[in-house]
Amino acid sequence: MTQISIAFGCPICKKDVNVQLDSEKVESSVRNPVPVVVTHGTPEHAVTIFVDKEHRVRAISASDIVQRIADVESKHTPFTRKFVPIPVDDEVSLSGLDHVQITLVALVDGKRSGDELAKILEIPKMRVKILCEQLVRMGKLDSVRVVISEK
Repeated sequence: MTQISIAFGCPICKKDVNVQLDSEKVESSVRNPVPVVVTHGTPEHAVTIFVDKEHRVRAISASDIVQRIADVESKHTPFTRKFVPIPVDDEVSLSGLDHVQITLVALVDGKRSGDELAKILEIPKMRVKILCEQLVRMGKLDSVRVVISEK
């Protein structure tokens, strides 16, 4: 496995970011350019970079999901909302995932909420939300559902 270093400027935090990628996965992908989701920063946020077969960044897509989630969570409502990640029905390949992602996939049972998973993993709730969304896009989780209940 040959690692390559990709640098890009984050449009959200305006910082230079370097990410290590497996060059063989980029070069063998059926998509060109290859979308790669990168989380970083404080508060943590996600950026999708599109890397071509020659390892050049062709585009960057940013979504300030942290701000959108904070806005929703700050609104007073008589209901509580929790997100529940749903596992896929079939066996999932764990190759290409880091330790936290693998552990998260293993813990997702369709019943535990993101808050519960954050406590188990001892990581911030926001990181769990972002990781779950990434894992859904990667096909490692089926979906993330919002469950609404009365307080």
